[in-house]
Amino acid sequence: MRKWLKYILAALAIVLMAAIYRVWTPDIPHDVLAEKYATGASDFLDLPSGARAHFRMRGNFEGRTLVLLHGSNASLHTWEPWVDALETDFFIVTVDLPGHGLTGKTPNEDYTYNGMVTFVDEFVSTLNLHHFVLGGNSMGGGVTLAYALRYAEKLDGLVLVDAAGIAPSEDTKIKVDRPMAFKLAGHWYSDWILKNITPRSMVEEGLKKCFSDDTNVTERKIDLYWELARHPGNREATGKRFAWYREGRSSLLIDTITLPALILWGEDDRLIPVETGTLMHEKLVNSELITYPDVGHLPMEEISAISATAVRSFLAGLDAVQIDASEPGEGPN
Repeated sequence: MRKWLKYILAALAIVLMAAIYRVWTPDIPHDVLAEKYATGASDFLDLPSGARAHFRMRGNFEGRTLVLLHGSNASLHTWEPWVDALETDFFIVTVDLPGHGLTGKTPNEDYTYNGMVTFVDEFVSTLNLHHFVLGGNSMGGGVTLAYALRYAEKLDGLVLVDAAGIAPSEDTKIKVDRPMAFKLAGHWYSDWILKNITPRSMVEEGLKKCFSDDTNVTERKIDLYWELARHPGNREATGKRFAWYREGRSSLLIDTITLPALILWGEDDRLIPVETGTLMHEKLVNSELITYPDVGHLPMEEISAISATAVRSFLAGLDAVQIDASEPGEGPN
């Protein structure tokens, strides 16, 4: 009997090892990913802190500067449709945030809003960018708001796309349904698994929850997210970031922000419901809110031309305000 039990346990061990081997998804070396995804306008910038930022600068160098920050587990590639639509008139800078894309792990390993804001300011300061408009989607929107609270004097305006930063309303039209990876990340009992086992199907599931129309979730897009998630250090950073979320991340006190802000929101967003956008609009004293029916969490990808047109009008309005403010008033007759 004991002999058979040993055989059974050995067989089960072999089956278990084979199953783990089949789903094991190791990191992909930086150089391999950079050769595939650091294309076109991509460049790398070594920052004083020791971080190495992957970024792109495109567009009209004489136009207004727009710096864009992507969302959680995304990369600067999410902004490419907007860049294509706006580069004729504006100078657009996109960057992979710490623990994302080809920037990867940063020396201080601080993936909180505070750490992200410090990184962004170090990045724009190294590039010598001044008086720019800062925009962000989801997590990047939260970083945008946090940056505005610390460095308002450096900004001319904000573009917030289905942004994080404040707690969502409890009473929402569409129930929050976040990706499985978001639900698992940040727990001690699951982070080791996610760090080593990231099924492509999990990435596909997460992307489909970001869009209202599944046809936006192409095989190429799934591969992009899946492969960049496996950049060395990115999955570990995701666990640390979500652990911070779960420790009780508080809403940002955005009522004091007076910068002009454009808020864009997909009405079918299942990650951060549109009611959050309405609340954000109420709290920001100088904001405009535009919502889009039948659009999910990523309007800049799902309806790139329409949402980019709203950004173009907003940026043009900022220029008009500056021109009016710079014109001397007429004296008395």
